[in-house]
Amino acid sequence: MKTNLFSYNSILFTLIIILISTITIWKLPQTQNGYTHIGIAVYDMDDTFINDYVTKLQNKIDRSSFSGKKVLYEIFDAEGNANRQEHQLQYMYTQNFDALLINLVTPSSAASVLNETANHDIPVILFNREADKKDLSISKQTWYVGTAAKKAGAIQADMLQNVWNIDKVNLDRNKNNKLDYILIEGEQTHFDAVRRTNGFLESSQNLPLNQLTNLSADWQRNLSSVKFSKLDTSIIQSAEAIICNNDDMALGVYDYYKQHNLKLPLILGINNSPEMNQKIQAGEIYGTVDNGTNDQITYICKLLNDILNKDTAKYHKIWYSKPFAIEK
Repeated sequence: MKTNLFSYNSILFTLIIILISTITIWKLPQTQNGYTHIGIAVYDMDDTFINDYVTKLQNKIDRSSFSGKKVLYEIFDAEGNANRQEHQLQYMYTQNFDALLINLVTPSSAASVLNETANHDIPVILFNREADKKDLSISKQTWYVGTAAKKAGAIQADMLQNVWNIDKVNLDRNKNNKLDYILIEGEQTHFDAVRRTNGFLESSQNLPLNQLTNLSADWQRNLSSVKFSKLDTSIIQSAEAIICNNDDMALGVYDYYKQHNLKLPLILGINNSPEMNQKIQAGEIYGTVDNGTNDQITYICKLLNDILNKDTAKYHKIWYSKPFAIEK
């Protein structure tokens, strides 16, 4: 009886080992002839803009071949957690990817990430969340693709200036000859948030602006709505314009006004997300800034192809798409 039990346990143990090995091998990127293997690290797929961005990137990759090969890729979602992304990246360094596309949770951590990729001799394209320029010099095999954040803020200022020039009578609701506004920013100290805000402020100096208050909502729609609801009612009622660092936060403000059946002020965002665009076309929200996402994705795929062909001498370290206004 003991012999039979030992034999049964041995067989069961062997089957478990085989099953675990099979699952592990299936989960790893497989080295297959005729395929290029790419790892894509994403800061948070719950972010509306990033989700749309990565979906478009996947579609572009699926339709393309690189260096004559189709691409097998694996996406790692950090869910907005820097520690989670660090663990994911440590795993990715060991998986024989031909290149990595990285959307950093914390752009200030770029130096440590790029030192690791340099040590593993892995080409890297950083995208969307911009690192410090000096960090890009750590490796010759590192590039950044994004948009000029400061320019996006300047375009918001231009749109606001145009409305003030054309429709001051209706925009200046309290007739104080000032444009009373609330500023809603992304993550505090984040490069993009700082540059978008600076671009707006520097380019709107000809406007008689009166900032009623500002708040930070970490790019999030729900947090924007919640924080906005905690403002003093007199500030909300006085606001003639709401300037937001991205569309999700602008939509959070929109949600607040709709929930309370209040007249919408002029709202500006950045990103041109599908829902934001729909509300602009419907005349509910005034405008946003399109970051040229499609151009970025086209450029990433072109650069990726040339990385694999070892033909990158013509590329600068940083490439920006040209943002443009979307207005009702």
